[in-house]
Amino acid sequence: MNKQLYRIIFNQSRQLWMVVAEIARAGRGRAGRRAHRPSSPQRRCRLTALRFGLLLALGGVSLTAQAAIVADGQAPGRQQPTIIRSANGTPQVNIQTPGADGVSHNTYRQFDVDKQGV
Repeated sequence: MNKQLYRIIFNQSRQLWMVVAEIARAGRGRAGRRAHRPSSPQRRCRLTALRFGLLLALGGVSLTAQAAIVADGQAPGRQQPTIIRSANGTPQVNIQTPGADGVSHNTYRQFDVDKQGV
């Protein structure tokens, strides 16, 4: 149904194929090509492997560095929870005692839960 309403052109600045409106023209006035297939499987696979490697490398570093629960040291004392390690190694958060209205305000600078839980 939408076969004739779009076309695929190569974007030089992004170095990838993009779907654009039928009336669109490439940057230097040359027309794009109509196609149903993306770029060659070999090229697509190489880019995917490169991106996957970068995501894996950067993602692995950030997950281990940021998995923590940290109370906000700038908050008033009555809004700072106590964070300790329980016997099984998981972090335990002891919240502040609720006030007369039953509400306990606890302020955190960071609250990242790892796969072990809290």
